[in-house]
Amino acid sequence: MKPVRFQLTEDQKALRDGVRGLLAGRFGRAALRAAVEAPGLDRTLWRELGAAGFFALRLPEAEGGVGLGLPEAVLAFEEAGRFLLPGPLVATHLAAGEVAGAATGETVVTAVHGGSWSG
Repeated sequence: MKPVRFQLTEDQKALRDGVRGLLAGRFGRAALRAAVEAPGLDRTLWRELGAAGFFALRLPEAEGGVGLGLPEAVLAFEEAGRFLLPGPLVATHLAAGEVAGAATGETVVTAVHGGSWSG
């Protein structure tokens, strides 16, 4: 039996590189230090992530999302981890399409409790 070799498609590489470029330009070491020293969410960065489609990666295009799959979302979140990007990324990503403004970064979703989103 031959081993399965998983390789990124050109589109996946472009997505990874695009997210990496966005975060490198916007959330470098100085921004990380500032985030650690003054905890709180950088709303401007959050909106930029929303405008770039970060929170709507898996939301269907017909619903205002990007329409990608789980592998692409994993690539984007891997890059967010590389930069130690703070904030409730996963909760906001999961709420896209369910909570008004979550997909665009206008609404920050921090948790889900018993089926209700909170932010």
